[in-house]
Amino acid sequence: MSTKRPKSSDDPTRARKRGGQAAPDAATTGRKLDKEISSDAALETSETTRLPWATMSRLTFLEESIFWTDSVNRRDLIARFGISEQQASGDLTRYQEIAPDNLVYDKSDKTYRAGARFAPRFLHPDTDEVLSRLRLTAEGVAEDNPLIGFLSLGIAPAPARPVESETLRVIIRAIREARQLSAHYVSFSQTDGRMRRIEPHALGYDGFRWHARARDAEDGAFKDYVLGRLSSATLHGPAEAPSDNDRDWHGWVTLVIAPNPGLSPAQKKVIERDYGMRGGTADLKVRKALAYYTKHRLGLDLDPKARRPEDQHVISIGER
Repeated sequence: MSTKRPKSSDDPTRARKRGGQAAPDAATTGRKLDKEISSDAALETSETTRLPWATMSRLTFLEESIFWTDSVNRRDLIARFGISEQQASGDLTRYQEIAPDNLVYDKSDKTYRAGARFAPRFLHPDTDEVLSRLRLTAEGVAEDNPLIGFLSLGIAPAPARPVESETLRVIIRAIREARQLSAHYVSFSQTDGRMRRIEPHALGYDGFRWHARARDAEDGAFKDYVLGRLSSATLHGPAEAPSDNDRDWHGWVTLVIAPNPGLSPAQKKVIERDYGMRGGTADLKVRKALAYYTKHRLGLDLDPKARRPEDQHVISIGER
């Protein structure tokens, strides 16, 4: 059964029905308006959640295109989803039915633009996601973002940390199948290396290099093994201990950071904005097993007085 859209308070048919009745007071009008707005929002939510997944995907793409580039047309939908012109036109019509104020047709460029009252119905803008996708594009891992198109991008390079593909393959299988493996491992304490038997259960990344989080079968301790230092890996039988025993991996700690007190008040405001601080602090929730790497990357493991405030922007003020 179809649901009729509530009529707005300025509907002329409603005005005629009221006739000579006394005008409602401002409070009553406000309550009625709030109720009608809530009804509209509920209708939109209900209408969008009933859509098939494929349709939702196309309408979300359409809205993302408008939000980020202020342009969308049938060709964009056809190129992205391989649909027919008729289907693309139908999607545009459907979107306009759901969000009539969001699109305005630009005849000169033959494309749709964002309306002056544009408000997302499907999209929850996530800048972290968009910038992460752009980073993958800049690093050559992904193709140009079909949503935003070509942008000039640059990444400050880090030295490559090569990992043997066969070794990584064995590690991934060991993690997925909860098995032991043996591998040759080199370290500062054993520069010539030796065979180690480990039980990897996760992969970690510290911002510069990858490591396997694994239980050492010899002493039972959970440790980090840099992937580039492992070689000649061979799978063995089931792991002797469950990964749940790795309390540092499954436990979390919150690092509290703040601007370096040596900065000027204006500079502190800049840092607060950079890190999205509220009340002069920001919380970083991190696995206990990765806390050291986070501190090291941010310089929190050093005495803040050993560096100029302009070089060490943030300091640690505690954990919880």
